[in-house]
Order: sequence, then structure tokens, then C-alpha cells
Amino acid sequence: MNKQYEEVDIRRIADFHNTLSHCPIHLFGLKREEKGDYIFTHSSGAMHDARGVSVKPAPGTKLYDLYSKDLVSSWTSQIEKAFSGQMQTADIKLADQTLRTTLYPVSGENEEIHEVVGTSYILSKHAQPQVIQDNKFKQLFNHALEAIVLCRSNMEIAEVNERACELLELTRDKLIGENAESFFMKNGRDVIRRKWKEVMHGNKIRGEFRYRTPEGYIKELEYSCEKDIVDQLHVTILKDITDQKLTEQKLLKAETLNVVGELAAGVAHEIRNPLTSLKGFVQLIQNQTDDFNQYLSIILSEVDRIEHIIKEFLVLSKSNSQNFEKASITGIIRDTVDLLNTQAIIKNIEILTDVDEDIPHLFCDPMQLKQVFINFIKNAIEASSIGDAVEVNIKTCRESEYVQIQIRDYGCGMDEWVLKKIGKPFFTTKEEGTGLGLMVSNNIIKHHNGKLDVQSKKGRGTNFIISLPLNQEK
Repeated sequence: MNKQYEEVDIRRIADFHNTLSHCPIHLFGLKREEKGDYIFTHSSGAMHDARGVSVKPAPGTKLYDLYSKDLVSSWTSQIEKAFSGQMQTADIKLADQTLRTTLYPVSGENEEIHEVVGTSYILSKHAQPQVIQDNKFKQLFNHALEAIVLCRSNMEIAEVNERACELLELTRDKLIGENAESFFMKNGRDVIRRKWKEVMHGNKIRGEFRYRTPEGYIKELEYSCEKDIVDQLHVTILKDITDQKLTEQKLLKAETLNVVGELAAGVAHEIRNPLTSLKGFVQLIQNQTDDFNQYLSIILSEVDRIEHIIKEFLVLSKSNSQNFEKASITGIIRDTVDLLNTQAIIKNIEILTDVDEDIPHLFCDPMQLKQVFINFIKNAIEASSIGDAVEVNIKTCRESEYVQIQIRDYGCGMDEWVLKKIGKPFFTTKEEGTGLGLMVSNNIIKHHNGKLDVQSKKGRGTNFIISLPLNQEK
């Protein structure tokens, strides 16, 4: 080899070659002439021309003699960076093959870069080089509990362990050779590109991103990246935090309910007394004169609305103190339907009921469950158009030990963003709604150890599914 190559980190090239021992490798040197030509100073091993044919250029051969000027011009930027002192790695498409080339700058006594040496090999996605050679380390890597991904400087995935394949739900062959940023959803790609530059400067980075699985499910993942854990490879550790995020959301919602419940008790009692006095005096004035009857009626109407809000607040604050007893769920539903039938008939809406036979009695608070059913059936009637039907079905799920009540309408339905927000305090799509009805109902169901599911599509209606345990003793 030319004596100038003594300036190169020969050990790094040798180590690099060891990882690629199963495939042909080309070692070469390039010099730059004043007019911009790149001249081969040395060549050993297999090289491939633009047609993928193996050739061995003699010293003095120009790069333009083997490749077109357009192709060489596409490499010029990285070759020039190598001549400025930066190691470069590039993947070059030749025919139906990909040629991976790494360029190492060589400096002389005056520290000027006078030559670039390089290595090239044909990259096969299905026969990737093993980047981890030590068998013990490889076993530790593959059986680690954390999902580990090794990336090259250009963010190309060089190796993954078994846990990473499970987490990303892709095989090793599907992952290796892909660019890591492609697993980030659109908004996250710009962020990871900026952060990856920090990794290349030696900084350790952490963050979170959303990942869409091949089946279309969304996972929340946490990542941490660090440079040069393995020579020229950078480690990324992934962690699934989807359940953690869901738990945080539930805790936040529970905290909100607690705060609203505490607020409800205080506010309701503070407002109720002066409101009672106000309502009494307005009614007294109304009985004594007809002069301002129109305005007094409006005032009483608004006072009644305030009282309605206070009642819902009080139910929310007292939802922990319930009067449980054995009661017929079918009887509670029938009473509710009879109560709301008049409102349905006015809108020319039919309430259809379908009840399983022999549904056992539930241990529950009948008055609170009745309030839940009133809220949902009333909402269904209000969401329906003239001539529609509201369906109320009760069935027993013996295998899951639950009784299921479905209240379905075929009205306007809800958008996905609305569906995510329903049940939050003071969120409502009604002009005169308070946003507390569904939250109160959901709270009652939870204190009965039940669960509520809501299914809705815009223009196709809404289905409230309430599941209550059959065998429950308090």
C-alpha cells in the first residue's frame, strides 16, 4: 500500500472490513486535481461500474472514466467534505444494486488533506452485515428486556434486537436498512432530524413520539439516543409508554372529578339560599302586579335553570353516598320510558324496548340509575329527527357476569373530536346544556362498578352502552 496510507486509521478500516467479511470489499484512494478531476491513486478488491460490472481501475484512472459526469456530480458534495476533513458515508444506486461507500480523509505533515481513501461494498438488505461480533454481547443484545436499535450516522438502522421487533411489530429484515425517521409520524420527523444532529455532536437525547403499527394502531413510545456505543453505531432505546399515558389521562380525569365534586358542594350551598329568597320575592311581585309579567317570567325561567345546574352539582358531590338495594333493572327502565314517552310522542319519536327474559335483580341505587337512564334517553330523543326511533335494549352477558343496557338513536351523531371530549366538565354541544349531565351519569356508573362505552358516527347516530355487574354486594 502507498506510504501515504500510514496516516489513515488502519485499525478502523480493518475493523470495518471484519464486519463485512462475507461480502466483496473495494479499498481505494483518490486525489483531487486542480481542474476538479478525481484520480485513483490505489485500488484493490472488487469495484463496480455504473452497470454493476466488477472492474479494477489502475492508478491514474479518473472517476469520470468510469462514471458519467452527472453521476459524479451527485457525489461531489460528499467527496469535497471528505477532502475538507470529514468522514463521509453514502449509498450509491448502481443498476439494481446499492453500493455503500465510506470516505476517510488523509492529512499530511502540514495537516492539509491531500488524499481520501475509501471502502465500498455491495449492500444487500437481506444479507446485512453483522455489526455485533462478540457472541456473548450478541446474546445479551438480543435478549435484553429493552427494545434496542443501532443506527448509522445517516439514521439508517443497522441492527435491532428481538424486543425492538416485538415493539414495532416488524421483522428484523423489514427494519434493517430502513431510515429510523420513517417510523415517526409526520409531525415528529422534523423534530427527530433536529435532535439527531445533537446526537452527532455527542449529546444524549430523549423524547417521545407516536408510532403507527402495521395494523394501524397508535403506540406512544419513548426514546433515548446516544452516540458511538458501538464503533460508528449509535444506540436508541425504545420504551412503550402507551399504558402509562392512558393511566395519566385517567388520573387527570379522576382529579378533575374530585375537584369539581368538592367545588359543587361548596358552590351549591352558597348559592341555594340567596337563590331561594330571590325566587320567592319574584313570585310575590308577580302575584301582586301584571305590569312586568313578561320580564318576571324570564327571571323565573333563568332562576329555574340555575336551580337545575345546582341539583346536578349536588348529585355530583354526593355520588359516593348511595342507597343500595336489590332492584329490578327492567322495572327502572320501564319507569324511565313511561316518564319520557310524552316528550317522545310530541316529537313523533317511538321508543322501542327489547328486554331479555329473567334478568336478575341488581344491587344498586334505583334513583341514581333512573337519573342515568333519563339523561341518556332524553339525549337520544333530542338528537333524533321527527319520525325516528330510539332503541332501548337490555340483555344479560352471563359469561362476563354483566347486564348490558344499550340506548341507541339514529340522529345527528358526533364527530371524533366531540366524542373524545364528551364527559368533560362544562363541555356540551347544546345551546342550553351545562355539560354536567354525562359527567354525573358516568360518575354514578363508576360507583356501581360498571362501565360506559359510547359509539357514534357523524350523521349515523349514537349508541350508549352501559354495563353493570350482576353479582355485586356492598
